[in-house]
Amino acid sequence: MLRQESGSLLLFLPGVGEIQRVQEQLASRIGSDVLLCPLYGALSLNDQRKAILPAPQGMRKVVLATNIAETSLTIEGIRLVVDCAQERVARFDPRTGLTRLITQRVSQASMTQRAGRAGRLEPGICLHLIAKEQAERAAAQSEPEILQSDLSGLLMELLQWGCSGPAQMSWLDQPPTVNLLAAKRLLRMLGGLDGERLSAQGQKNGSAG
Repeated sequence: MLRQESGSLLLFLPGVGEIQRVQEQLASRIGSDVLLCPLYGALSLNDQRKAILPAPQGMRKVVLATNIAETSLTIEGIRLVVDCAQERVARFDPRTGLTRLITQRVSQASMTQRAGRAGRLEPGICLHLIAKEQAERAAAQSEPEILQSDLSGLLMELLQWGCSGPAQMSWLDQPPTVNLLAAKRLLRMLGGLDGERLSAQGQKNGSAG
């Protein structure tokens, strides 16, 4: 695509491991007028700036990014987007109390967001690396983070504020009961709860927090 089209390219990948592997593979295949720029949350601010700011005059960029580039950041000079249509997300299992990373297909809304990164100032091109039938079967919207997260930190904050629990609050998306029960079990096991309230240890941990 770079040989046929003008402008810089943004490639969406699921995670840091994929970004590093693709960066190694591309390093010997691109011309001297193309800069390879990784972009993910754990990078230093200086390295993130290299990916976000316009390429030097006479040069182009290939930005290898996680979904951080979907909505959080505006990347100058992007006219081409290639979307692997996958993302890596944290998923909490209330049965085990563990959070694990899974790779999953992005939602149709995310595909639209990613396509919107192409050619904000001029006509652009976006390629989704997914069959049309698979894209049509993808979820319409991404699942809210609160539905798949460990809620122990949230529960502790609510109790610190004087709430008796999440039921006192109005939520756009109601926290799952099973995840809240898992959060209570964990806090009790750590000595953070006395009945339904924060214990002295819980107050201390929350203040340190």
